[in-house]
Amino acid sequence: YTRADETGVFEFKNIRNSKYILKVSYINYLPLSMIVGPFTAENNNLEKVKIKPISKELMEVVVRTARAPLTIRGDTIEYDARSFKVPEGSTVEDLLRRLPGLEVDAAGNIKAQGQDVRKVLVDGKSFFGDDPKAATKNLGAETISKVQVYYDKSDQAKLTGIDDGKKEKAINLELKDEFKKGHFGKATIAAGNQNRWASKGNLNKFNKNEQFSVLGYANNINETGVNWDDYGEFKGNGRNQFDNGDFGFNNGFMYFYGDNNSITSRFDGRGFTKNGGAGVNYNFDNKKAKFSSSYFYNQTELDLNSINNTETFLPVGSFFSRDTLNRTNFLGNHSIGIRYEKMIDSSNTIIAKTNIRLGTNNNISNNIQALLNGNNVLDNLLNLNSDLASSSQNVSSTFIYRLKFKKNKARNFSFSSAYNMANNDGNQIFTNRYQYFTASSLEDKIRTSNLLNQNSIKGDQYKSSLSYLEPLSKKVFWESFYNFSLDKNTTNQINQNTLESNKRIDSLSSYFENTILYNRVGTSFRYSYNGINVSAGLAAVQFDLDGGLYQSKGENNIANINKKYNGLTPNMTMLYEKNGFFTNLEYSYNFSAPSINDLQPIVNYSNPNYIARGNPNLSPVRSHRISTYFNKFYQATFAYFYGNISYDYYTSQIGYSIKNNSNFITESMTQNFSGGDQVNVYVGSSFPIIKTKINLNSSINYSITKTPNIINDFKNINNTKRNGFRVNLNITATSKFFMDIGTNFGITNTNYSLQSALNQRIKNNTYTGSIKWNFTKKTFFESNYNHNVFKNTTTGFNLDQPIWNSSIRRLFLKDNKMEMRLASFDLLNKNKGIRQNTALNYVNNEIAPTLARYFMFSISYNLRGYEDKLKKNNGF
Repeated sequence: YTRADETGVFEFKNIRNSKYILKVSYINYLPLSMIVGPFTAENNNLEKVKIKPISKELMEVVVRTARAPLTIRGDTIEYDARSFKVPEGSTVEDLLRRLPGLEVDAAGNIKAQGQDVRKVLVDGKSFFGDDPKAATKNLGAETISKVQVYYDKSDQAKLTGIDDGKKEKAINLELKDEFKKGHFGKATIAAGNQNRWASKGNLNKFNKNEQFSVLGYANNINETGVNWDDYGEFKGNGRNQFDNGDFGFNNGFMYFYGDNNSITSRFDGRGFTKNGGAGVNYNFDNKKAKFSSSYFYNQTELDLNSINNTETFLPVGSFFSRDTLNRTNFLGNHSIGIRYEKMIDSSNTIIAKTNIRLGTNNNISNNIQALLNGNNVLDNLLNLNSDLASSSQNVSSTFIYRLKFKKNKARNFSFSSAYNMANNDGNQIFTNRYQYFTASSLEDKIRTSNLLNQNSIKGDQYKSSLSYLEPLSKKVFWESFYNFSLDKNTTNQINQNTLESNKRIDSLSSYFENTILYNRVGTSFRYSYNGINVSAGLAAVQFDLDGGLYQSKGENNIANINKKYNGLTPNMTMLYEKNGFFTNLEYSYNFSAPSINDLQPIVNYSNPNYIARGNPNLSPVRSHRISTYFNKFYQATFAYFYGNISYDYYTSQIGYSIKNNSNFITESMTQNFSGGDQVNVYVGSSFPIIKTKINLNSSINYSITKTPNIINDFKNINNTKRNGFRVNLNITATSKFFMDIGTNFGITNTNYSLQSALNQRIKNNTYTGSIKWNFTKKTFFESNYNHNVFKNTTTGFNLDQPIWNSSIRRLFLKDNKMEMRLASFDLLNKNKGIRQNTALNYVNNEIAPTLARYFMFSISYNLRGYEDKLKKNNGF
């Protein structure tokens, strides 16, 4: 495979001297096939290869040619779904796992050429917002004609037509023609032993300009049906949106943090859950106007029991804690997303979008926490009972306007404005009993407290940006930009003694308000031509922090915060993209304000044995970052190589100062540190041993993180090294037999400068294998095995966890519209929620019972309403 240059010259190097079929194609020309070779010399010239234009008078042309499983069109890799076999009844997620260059983990997260995929479109339109799993888990593989993987540009680049270098991986699922008109869907119900049940379904109705979809699910088998971005955005601290209207190069922007406490847990496979959700999605696109909207509601009820063992390191010695937790948790979340884009005329375009999230969280927990000294002798015991009820509201909205000047379309002006809001209101009742076994008096040995904590956190952000782009030539562009934001945040915390008629406790109550005014003005020059994109820019940044701490709202302030910070932030980016090869090199100096949670000097009293507070005297975070990324795709062999290397150096970062008293109660406060850094290396490859039959994926990752902190007034440096190696062999022996074999090794070494004898070495290894076998007509056998190994050579923690699932399914009725399945999960009855982690000055492991061995019988029905419509239209 190769491409001709601008003059039509092309060449093939380092090939065997044999007979070949040469195929030539070009837009608006008839494809040409010709036999060449074998050759008589080392260098051979084919002279001119002539191809014929398709004439206007030509009524019909039939071209028969071999179907290419994969093609490259510009920066888009396009897979022909028909060339990659999956069993009938498979989802799009199963199809993606078979495509060279794509990786899908057990949770459904997608990587393309080593980069995370944040967006999956269906026929170029959003599907339930920006949740990639909404499409991959709910659409059937049989509906897909092509899978297109490409770099999605920012809204600014799409509006101006000038590549600004901001890109992220995206996937577009192109539907087969018969699914673009009519309706299709699938419904499943399942029941099993231990009173297990599940149901889910989706219905889609598409035409040329519109897409309408509904889906729903309900189960008690720990399938929440949403991805972790939902939780992050619900909390108000989700990632900065890709097309948020912040013009200029991408560093130093104000991030809207909102509330970080509205969800107290993540449902990550621990415990037992009941789940339900339903949503609707509607898209309209008629070229000049694009409208997309979605609404989704999901809820989860969690019942969790867990045991957590932690060892905390001190400048001399260490102590231990053992937490026995019982918790029930209800989480409900409404999510609404709307986006509208209108091309008013050839010069004026507008984009308006908003996302709304409304949530409720009810959490009842009982935690018995035992603290032991270095000799494993019990020092104190805490029985903590908590009852939390909270609600949150999050809104993010953006408006973008673009004007292209008529005399020069490359010259344009852009304006954006945005409003973001994050509120959380919660009431939490604490009933605590403390036992201090080393205390001298009975009064000190046993203490109780009964508190009502009322916590209200409100945040508003107003933003606006301006951009003017001037073409200095066809290849060189000059951009000037201005960014503005105003953040207003308040935290009102009232603690009351429930045993004394809810009397206010002044020492644990306060009102904190904080305003951050942000201004940035900058300029940059960009050279863009023939796959080369180079930019250099400089911006001046100013933060104004104004805030105050009060005993209560409306009273005299206890402390004032008035600070101003200025800085210059340079940025340089170089990108090169051609013939399946992409690489970039970027340097940036980042300058960002602390979050409201780091600034507020308010005690978090959720655990009396761990008291945390913010620091109103924090300075902005400042860091240098240099990174490079590359990937190379060989269309002829389906092989690809990719890598990502980055280095961050912090001249100022936010860490923690930790103190432990004689009863091992921990107090932490945020603080600025300098000298921390981080190195990340990620390199991988994929190549077919036999095309579309056997494919080998492998990757290695390596990172070093140096994090400074203070422990009992002694400075400590955490040096954490993470090493990982992954290899996976994907085998498609026939259209009826598939196999995957793989392993993933992970080692984490954490070194503490204060106590090298307590350095940690953690291993998390996984061995996997799966088969799918169509062993007789319409009958399939599927099985997968995961063997997880958890080790800590320092603490002696060592657990093996083999998980084996298996199922048999049968297709029925005309066009295989019905499916029955008998499935077994965790046949060895070994499933538990296991986690181990090391950070700051502690190492811990947690074990929680979760859904283990059970069996399910399910019936699915595929609705395909397009057939009758097609027959009617075609007179069959």
